[in-house]
Amino acid sequence: MKKLIAAFISLFAFSVNAAVISLDFSGSFSDYGNQFENGQVEATNGGANLTMNGNNWVAFEGPFVIEQDTILEVTFFSSLLGELHGFGFDNDVIFDSQDDYRDGANRYFQLGGTQTFGVQDFNTYQTENTIETFFINVGSFVTGTFNYIVFINDQDVEGVDANSVYSISASNSNFTSVSEPGILSILLSSLVILFASRRLKG
Repeated sequence: MKKLIAAFISLFAFSVNAAVISLDFSGSFSDYGNQFENGQVEATNGGANLTMNGNNWVAFEGPFVIEQDTILEVTFFSSLLGELHGFGFDNDVIFDSQDDYRDGANRYFQLGGTQTFGVQDFNTYQTENTIETFFINVGSFVTGTFNYIVFINDQDVEGVDANSVYSISASNSNFTSVSEPGILSILLSSLVILFASRRLKG
């Protein structure tokens, strides 16, 4: 029993240190590039998902650190595909025609849509009402620290809406600031497990 408990404690400690960082969309967001034309944007599933309907681009403030080995696990769903679906990074909420559209195209990653913009390596979502998970090695395309992460749900045709549902996790714990269990939490959890095992023996 002691060996089993010790193994469990070790596994728990390792899993905390190796845990991926998941974005929480419960915070406020900004209209990016004056592209919030219509629709609704909200955090769903306890903040784990970002749900976008209509025609809108939004930005969440970071900072976000992208290193060479940073990989993002992006889960995407759409019940109605529009012109552009994807995400990217910027240092302001202005979509500049040169810095962002032309020179910054490697900072945006398209997942689906009838138009094309940004990195096209992951533009494979075609079947509506399905869930697709992408493992995107963003560090192979761009590195550095950015103030905002941008999400795109674009459909400029009047009277036609689009839908996007995103969730994102990062392999790099430096990607953004989140609260994680510290060593004290691990020790307290270990003590609880030990105490519970002794009570079970008695």
